[in-house]
Amino acid sequence: MNEDYSKEYEWFAYYITATSILIFTIIWSLLPEQSEFNGTIHVRLFQALLDILPQRKWVIYLQCLILMGMLYTYLALITYNEDVLMPPLDNLNTVTDSQSRLAVVEEKQKFLNNFTFKETSALLDLPIMDVCEILHGDNQLK
Repeated sequence: MNEDYSKEYEWFAYYITATSILIFTIIWSLLPEQSEFNGTIHVRLFQALLDILPQRKWVIYLQCLILMGMLYTYLALITYNEDVLMPPLDNLNTVTDSQSRLAVVEEKQKFLNNFTFKETSALLDLPIMDVCEILHGDNQLK
């Protein structure tokens, strides 16, 4: 029962902060530039608060910068995954995993007749070259 909930609280705080900033930015970008009412103290205090913030065009610049940064990050991750993390096409890991058991072939024709069109109960994996030969070869088994 001694579970640590600190990460959940931390991510909840991040969520609340990001949502609050988003709502504040949307409200700030939709407010009019100048107030028509100059008399009340609340309006003057609110206008003074808006004068402290940077110009509104910087909100658009910042949003565009963030969106382009996200786009470049996604493109960089896709490129990294394809160039670095993906194994070469001639590597056996592209078609098998660490749990596979490849069949050992002594007599090729007998092996193909026994395992090609019969269920193997998932005990053996056919070698990929034999599968390609069966599917795409010129001489079809009869």
